[in-house]
Amino acid sequence: MKIKTFNPIKIIITGEEKYEFLQNLITNDLNKIEDIIYSYLLTPQGKIFVELQIKKREDSLELFCTNDQVGIFDYLQKYSKLSEVNLEKKISLDIDINEKYFTDLLSKGLIDSNVLPHSSFNPSEISPSYIDYKKGCYVGQEVVSRIKHRQLNSKSIIVFQNLFFDESKKIDNFKIILKIKDFFIVRLPINTDFERFENDYGLKKIDAT
Repeated sequence: MKIKTFNPIKIIITGEEKYEFLQNLITNDLNKIEDIIYSYLLTPQGKIFVELQIKKREDSLELFCTNDQVGIFDYLQKYSKLSEVNLEKKISLDIDINEKYFTDLLSKGLIDSNVLPHSSFNPSEISPSYIDYKKGCYVGQEVVSRIKHRQLNSKSIIVFQNLFFDESKKIDNFKIILKIKDFFIVRLPINTDFERFENDYGLKKIDAT
C-alpha cells in the first residue's frame, strides 16, 4: 500500500458538554489534558477508526486529524445530537501534511496510524500510551480491556528502515503494510528476533524516540 493523497482536518468543539461528549468517545482521558493529548476513536470491534491530536483552548477543544479516511466530522455529528455541543470544521490548517511529515515521524520510530488502513489494527499494537485503561466507557472499550487483561495482543506494528533489503525475498510472517520512501511499516509477532532482520535482511528496526 502507498499513500496517494492526504486529507487533514481540524474540528472545533464548543458547548457546555464538550468535555463529557468527547470523553465518552476517545480512548485517552481528557482529565489529564493540560495543553495537548493524543487519542484514538475506535470501532465497536475495538479497532482504530482514527487517531486524533486534541488541544485544549480557552472555550473549546480542537481536534486535529492528519489524514481523514473515514469522514470523522459526520461521525462526531452523529453522536453530538445527544449532547449540548457545537462542531465546526476548519479547512485552513497550521501544519503542512505531506509525505515528508510522515517520513520524519517514521525516522523517529513513530507511526501516525491515520496513514494505515483504518479499522484494521488494535490500538495497543501501535501506541498503547494513547489508551487509558482506568477511564470509563467509550466505543470499543470492552474489546480493548479484554485484550489487555487476557494478554491477547501477540503482535506489534514496527517501523523498519531499508538498508539493503530485497523486496522480492519472502520472509515468514513479514508483510509490508505501508512503504514510504525507505521505511516499511510491518506487523510482526512481539517475540520476533529483530537483530536477525538487520543482519540477514538489511532491515533496521527504528525504536521510538
